[in-house]
Amino acid sequence: FLKPTRARLPQNPYASIDFTAYTLEAGEIKLGLANVTVGISPRLQIGTSPPLDAVGVYNASAKLNLFRAGPVDLALGGSHYQLPVGDFTGQQTNASSTLSVQVASSWSLHVTGSYATMSASGVPDLASLPPLLMTAAGDPDLAGAQRAVNNATASQPIDAHAQTASVRVASDVRLNRRDSLVVQASAMVWGDVETGVNPTDLPPILGLDEALAATQIDGAMPLSETYVASIAWQLQWRSAELRVGAGVSSVPGAWLLQSADFAWRFGGKTKRDERHLHTAWRQNRRIIRRAIGRADVAPEPLDRG
Repeated sequence: FLKPTRARLPQNPYASIDFTAYTLEAGEIKLGLANVTVGISPRLQIGTSPPLDAVGVYNASAKLNLFRAGPVDLALGGSHYQLPVGDFTGQQTNASSTLSVQVASSWSLHVTGSYATMSASGVPDLASLPPLLMTAAGDPDLAGAQRAVNNATASQPIDAHAQTASVRVASDVRLNRRDSLVVQASAMVWGDVETGVNPTDLPPILGLDEALAATQIDGAMPLSETYVASIAWQLQWRSAELRVGAGVSSVPGAWLLQSADFAWRFGGKTKRDERHLHTAWRQNRRIIRRAIGRADVAPEPLDRG
């Protein structure tokens, strides 16, 4: 009954890092379904997405917990993605700032503002694309698709630039060290896209038609077109983490990115302290059991001869 299970331990307000201003500890590693993140100092982490790297979308991310004043934390983050395809290059750079406040002992509120810049230039050589990207595009006529791209960009190669601003609000209610309820809501609130290519002239390859269809965006965007909201139950065991839930979004299925996650974490001071706590409990249990076993042995009668 004294076993230090995670459901009995007090909640840890700094355990979640993906929607908060908090970071991994120095030496801590998080292996997710699509990302690998490493804590390289007490309040600085870096990461990448190996699946995207494998298909030629090179990427990196970083987050710095800038300061902590009591229950208030502020973090700055950034990421960069780049896809070179022949003389075509598509890239995206994101910058963000997150404010986390521990409103109560078991409740925290997190607000993130993000700014992204995107650009695409040149004419993509579809034959140079990784097979996985072409499979996702779902067009078996590669030669025909390439001709369509060449015709659409004959007079003017793709030269698109875009900027967007987004806001995300999240809250987690922690019941103990393992269980918590996570609510998130986000939306793109502003956008500006400039390109000289008519998106209707492009085939649905690599999502170029959808990406450039945003040419009408110029200024504030209605929430009804960009909202994502979800509620999820989060379980954080000694090493594994799981988040499952449900949500709604203007784009079908987009809420899954918020409400579903699985990761494996190890390393760091907190994990070491938890391991030492369990080790001490096991040692004490063995000592107590041996002591009880000796007490149950009846003493030998004294020889009064």
